[in-house]
Amino acid sequence: MVATNQQRICIGPEVPQDSKNPVTMLLPHPSSGFPSRYVIQEGQLYEMQLVDSEGLRSWFIRDTVQSDGSLYIITPIDPLFMCIPILDIVRQRTSESEGLFLGLQDIFESDQYTSLRNLVELDKLDQHLALVCDVRESDSGGGGGSGKRKTFRLDNHRTLTWLKRKVQVLADKFSSIPVLVDSIDYTESLHEICQTEAITQSALRLVSAYLSESWAKQLAAEYQFPELEKLESRIQLPTLLDFGKRSATDMDEDSKPKEIKKPKMSAGQRKLAKASTTGMKPLSSFFAKKSA
Repeated sequence: MVATNQQRICIGPEVPQDSKNPVTMLLPHPSSGFPSRYVIQEGQLYEMQLVDSEGLRSWFIRDTVQSDGSLYIITPIDPLFMCIPILDIVRQRTSESEGLFLGLQDIFESDQYTSLRNLVELDKLDQHLALVCDVRESDSGGGGGSGKRKTFRLDNHRTLTWLKRKVQVLADKFSSIPVLVDSIDYTESLHEICQTEAITQSALRLVSAYLSESWAKQLAAEYQFPELEKLESRIQLPTLLDFGKRSATDMDEDSKPKEIKKPKMSAGQRKLAKASTTGMKPLSSFFAKKSA
């Protein structure tokens, strides 16, 4: 646990003692588009989440008192989750055209979120983008240099393939991560096929939390859960993507599934839920062409 130079208490990955100071910035969240805080350190991207800021709390740090008793968790995030909504916008795809190929500097140029330019400094960013983009190489030109300039355009098929691989990785590791196991309480009572579908469905939900509504729908369309649907239809279990709508009093004691509690929202999520979105600009407006 460390105190940052901005007087925040953070828990995050261990970094070398001689590493450069982290770059903290506000970027649009890939799902909501709302400003969220991220960190770049040693070429890696991290998400900073506020755990709790409610109540009167302070931190004692050596011989000082830090009045802000909040706690921040810094966790790695795959940069492609940040890049997909941006790439989707800047390619300017139409019914007649698949869109534009753009260089890194052009992709991450935004007057509203100038910090996006920092993403260009991430390690192996071009290799990451190649997983979801068509890539073109051309002579960089200028002074007879022999370097190649890469340009990128988001490809829907590549993107869905990558997202499905993310879902599968989560599903494969599901049983080894307690917080994931706890997200679907009644899997042990289901037969094997239902368990597999339940785990995949939960992994799908987790990945979709970092996608726009459009991409979440496209990804969801790639999956079917016939055995779970039969089970839910037969005993009216609450669906895994819609917790708690059915009252337990509507069922006989013998048919009641284990209670599934709605996950508690963090302080930041509660504030966001109460916030008025009137007048807020969509993510696409931050990448609009500049007027002449």
